[in-house]
Amino acid sequence: MSTLRLVLPDQLSKDNPVFDNIKYEDILLFYEPIDTFYENSHHKQKIVYLISSMRSFVAKNKHKKIIHKKIQKDNNKFADDLLKITSDNNIKKILVAKPSDFKTNKDLMFFCQGSEIELDILDDKNFISSSEDFMDWAADKKTRIQEYYYRWLRKKYNIFMDKDMKPIGNQWNFDKDNRKGISQLMSDIPDRKKIKPDEITFNTMIDVENIFPNAIGSLDNFNWATTHEDAENLLDDFIEKYLDKYGPFQDAINKNNNFMFHSLLSPYLNSGLLDPIKCIDKAIEKYNCPKSNVPINSIEGFIRQILGWREFIRGVYWENM
Repeated sequence: MSTLRLVLPDQLSKDNPVFDNIKYEDILLFYEPIDTFYENSHHKQKIVYLISSMRSFVAKNKHKKIIHKKIQKDNNKFADDLLKITSDNNIKKILVAKPSDFKTNKDLMFFCQGSEIELDILDDKNFISSSEDFMDWAADKKTRIQEYYYRWLRKKYNIFMDKDMKPIGNQWNFDKDNRKGISQLMSDIPDRKKIKPDEITFNTMIDVENIFPNAIGSLDNFNWATTHEDAENLLDDFIEKYLDKYGPFQDAINKNNNFMFHSLLSPYLNSGLLDPIKCIDKAIEKYNCPKSNVPINSIEGFIRQILGWREFIRGVYWENM
């Protein structure tokens, strides 16, 4: 009788609690063909990014008992695959980090209830706050305002606060300084790093074109990191080349450059290739450097996107499901 430890395509954090205290007899299931890929329209680059990242992650995992379920053309439903895998391996317990979407979470709960399998849903380490944080904060609130949740999290997790637990710079939000237009930009926008697809990514592209030929978008100019190491290199590149103007020009529109000074880090945060608190810590470290040219409105704006909006929207999502 074994425990099944389930990993979905957007659960690739090295700190995923599914990997904690894993036993030799436990089975690791890396599951690519989530129902949403087949039921909803996704951009081809998104599918390739998630699947290639998972395959790269699996290739480095040293656990002896791994089941790697890949995407295929005539795919079963998630619950049908789980039924076969749990039956074949006499599974009585499933461990999984909380899925990022309601349907997958619901399907897992229904499956386990119907199959008399114990389900242990663990914290989602793709986020800084816990599952309970938003509920605790919102319990006595009549309205949900992102700014106040952001301040609450800053204090709780001591992020960008001084020794007296007051916000660095003596104010919580510097967004009023982030309104410059493109005409005020007096320097060139640095070129983005080019990422050459490795063999795993190239083969994933072939699979996606064959399995999802009608998916939206094109794989031309695919330029996404698919490993933790490459994602961390892109984080470092953003901090060195783009963070200083990230704040002032965050709302600017440039018809010749879609990305401007945006981080382009969201996919890596959402799939676990980057850790949100480590992103914040690295950015603060740069800001605190004696020779740093990063203004406070840029560093605070970057923190607010990760700790404020990202955590807030997650809380609102689950509160309304």
